[in-house]
Amino acid sequence: MKFLVVLLFAACGTALAAKLSTPPKALTPSFLNRLRSATVGLKPSQRNANITEEFFTTEVDHFNNQDLTTWSNRYLALMDHFVEGGPMLIFLTGDAPLDPSMIGDGTLINEMARDLGGAVFALETRFYGKSQPVGDLTVESLRLLNTDQILADVADFVVHLRRTVINNPFAHPLVTGTGLGGGLATWFRVRYPHLVDATWSSSGYIQAVFDFQEFSSGWAETAITVGSNECYNRIFIAFHVAQNLIDAGFGEVLYEKFNLCSPIDSEDRMAVAYFFSVLMTSIELYTLRNGNVDEFKTVCDDITNNDFTTSLDAFANWFNQQFVSDAGCIIVSFDQFIETLKETSASAEISMAGERQFLYQQCTEYGWFITTDSDLQPFGERVTMELYLEMCRRVFGDWISLELMFQSTTRMNERFGGDRPNVMQIHFTNGAFDPWRYLSVVSDLNAYALADVIPGELAGADLGAISEENDSTELVEVKRRLKELLESYLFPFNPR
Repeated sequence: MKFLVVLLFAACGTALAAKLSTPPKALTPSFLNRLRSATVGLKPSQRNANITEEFFTTEVDHFNNQDLTTWSNRYLALMDHFVEGGPMLIFLTGDAPLDPSMIGDGTLINEMARDLGGAVFALETRFYGKSQPVGDLTVESLRLLNTDQILADVADFVVHLRRTVINNPFAHPLVTGTGLGGGLATWFRVRYPHLVDATWSSSGYIQAVFDFQEFSSGWAETAITVGSNECYNRIFIAFHVAQNLIDAGFGEVLYEKFNLCSPIDSEDRMAVAYFFSVLMTSIELYTLRNGNVDEFKTVCDDITNNDFTTSLDAFANWFNQQFVSDAGCIIVSFDQFIETLKETSASAEISMAGERQFLYQQCTEYGWFITTDSDLQPFGERVTMELYLEMCRRVFGDWISLELMFQSTTRMNERFGGDRPNVMQIHFTNGAFDPWRYLSVVSDLNAYALADVIPGELAGADLGAISEENDSTELVEVKRRLKELLESYLFPFNPR
């Protein structure tokens, strides 16, 4: 999952004069990298020594017959469990850099490969990680970053595996992924049904949404259920008091309470909106980062602590404990955020994390911008589509407009079916507490396109291998049903 926030931590004095006169020293380059968990539910230790890094050749532009330039797309392969006639299990990484933990020991896809005698692969998406078709991330180059090009890469990958790796033109492919990867797996089933026998979308982002206001309201539902009404109310009061302070010209109060490196310019609408987006996403993404719903209770316990007389003090204390080092301050600068995302080097840290690339796809295809436009959330009213339009225009150019952004999401849904794709032999899984589920399929589409919403879980709970000790009864049942269904799709006439 992606988060449109960059907070640069800085070491500087606590006094006002020191904050204004001392150039801040960054302690870590990106708040995104600290909270980002590309494949929630998978642990870095879940690796396998026999996973190998490989490359296959595909076209830079699949839809231009006048340019046959090729490039090397990176992928991982695990052949330990493969037996002749076994399936190809392909994990699409989406917006995440390739990592062995995606298919290593302790994952459900690895367990399925062992049970079915399959080979396991993880394919890195073009322009993400080390899979760079043209070597830079300029706007001109990013025109080659779109869903159609990515799906064509996957199609070539399936053909490559059948011809040169498995050596079986009739090998049965399963394609899966989580987040954007789950969306790509679904869209691949829509666009290339002849190249995939079974699909599993785990917490997949399937529907393009211009204004994703449901995310914050969904987060609020979980905060109330797992945390408490008092927790919701304290956050609500804290954000609305903060808004009132800025409106009344008392922004310096927030400057002090949140230990900012510079005051908020209350006359700058984008600076104010960005500040509130930082506060909002800090708590939303912190509670979701590990896929552990108990994080909500821990955070809510901190915020409802009776040691603080006001809700604003309670929230500011939690924020500072998580994100501000001792005797430090935090930079919340929209201008600095924009400059960071203008980086076009593919090897830069922000690029390796996929932030510029994913923002480009949000601006031109998917939307998924988290706003405060819903009345059923506690974060005030300042984070609107105006902020994201300004973000897209300043990072990529004035050619981006609200009309383009809206039409892009409409076009995606018209081409791929939105949250009602016309597909079969696919299974959708989502966590009942996961706010990203509002982008996914959460009810059965037909007898061969079923959906499971797992009680008490966030995103990615189903990615790990079955554990009778650690998984809930409901989660174990979903994983077993998932394995049975996918096997029946792969081998309908000859179960293994």
